[in-house]
Amino acid sequence: MSRKKSIDEWALDYWLLQQYAKLCYRIYYRKVEIKNLDRIPLNKAVLLAPNHQNALMDALVFVLNTSMQIVFLARADLFKTKRMSKFMHFLNIMPVYRIRDGFENVKKNDEVFARTTEVLNNRNNPLIIFPEGNHGEYRRLRPLVKGLFRVAFQAQEPNGTTPAVVILPVGIDYKHYWNFRTTIFVNIGEPIQVSEYYTEYTENPANAINRLKDDYAAELSKLMIDIQTTEYYDLYMHLREMYNERMKKELGITEKSLDAAFRSDKVMIDILNKELSENPENIIKLNNLVIPYQAEVKNQKLRDWVIKKGGFSIPRHLLSLVLYLAGLPVFLFGFVHNILPFGLTASRVKNIKDTQFHSSFKFVVSMIVFPVWYLIIGGVLALTHLPILIILFYIILLPLTGLLAFTYYIGFRKWLGCLRFLSGKNSVKVKKLVSDRSAIISMMNDIVRKHYSNK
Repeated sequence: MSRKKSIDEWALDYWLLQQYAKLCYRIYYRKVEIKNLDRIPLNKAVLLAPNHQNALMDALVFVLNTSMQIVFLARADLFKTKRMSKFMHFLNIMPVYRIRDGFENVKKNDEVFARTTEVLNNRNNPLIIFPEGNHGEYRRLRPLVKGLFRVAFQAQEPNGTTPAVVILPVGIDYKHYWNFRTTIFVNIGEPIQVSEYYTEYTENPANAINRLKDDYAAELSKLMIDIQTTEYYDLYMHLREMYNERMKKELGITEKSLDAAFRSDKVMIDILNKELSENPENIIKLNNLVIPYQAEVKNQKLRDWVIKKGGFSIPRHLLSLVLYLAGLPVFLFGFVHNILPFGLTASRVKNIKDTQFHSSFKFVVSMIVFPVWYLIIGGVLALTHLPILIILFYIILLPLTGLLAFTYYIGFRKWLGCLRFLSGKNSVKVKKLVSDRSAIISMMNDIVRKHYSNK
């Protein structure tokens, strides 16, 4: 355990854990794309201020994609025991107290804010604060608490109007919050210089805090998927899946990056918001098409991409089956050797009521359970007196074939989805799905071209 005097000191034991966690992170996520990582300045007083939707994973985005030993805040109820407090200190986490922790404890935030000021002034590592205060499952910017901005001004105070402390707004967008092998897009915005607000802060602190908060919120909204409508939230989310590729074509975007998909979604959301304001009857009509369509797609055990693709080559489908049959032994090897730790983790996560903690739980538990399981298998093999090199090779195969088995499973499920479509494409229900999807895309084309052509 770390014996650091200051929470932001570099520590070897933290670095070793960080390297192992990075390896696990590369396995857990299929792709992590970070835009403008170079905007995080070194040896500066930096406050990283991301949106907060996916519990611990939001913080790990920075911890495991940089070489920095970043400091961040977490809710105080995680620090209940002395042992847990030491562990959180080792992880560079400080407590922040809320009203629900008791009014007498909220006063302890003064001490916490003083320590955050010290971290910023040391300029060893950035400090992460989530201005929304807690995580939320919807892709929208929620009301902000003022702690970030008070810390920023407190740290800026020794420097007056001389540039010193910067706030970096950061948008984080997950393809899926809980799925294994999903993607993350991280969008780092322009630094906000706290010094530019400091003169006003000396004259009217409340006004300066509110202006900085509003400016930050406006910047963060540009960097994240921010769907403010509650009534049509599901409509917007479904259209992100259904219309993104078409939207990119309308915008002339040709690249396949996560950034390209994000930019396309942002324009589409802006257009939908404008249509909702000017012609709400069209959004109602669109909603009445999309929601039943998506429900029937699920009912037919299909996916929208299958309906979109439509025609499938039967010879190619049969060739895919031959390849899946050929790869079956590898799948079975990976499945048999990994199903126990995978199943244990998946079964335990169901007991966590807050679904936004599911990916955090699965990631952390998997970091422990899988290596222990592989060591047990290695121990059993050692009893057979096999050569050590063969045992090591066997153990190395376990995670590799586990990943291959998971990829095989996902691919075969897609193959079955295509087969279901092929076998039922002449049915009334599937024909209606094809027709409904065409109507949805046609209506979206009209809405997009009406608004985008004027830009």
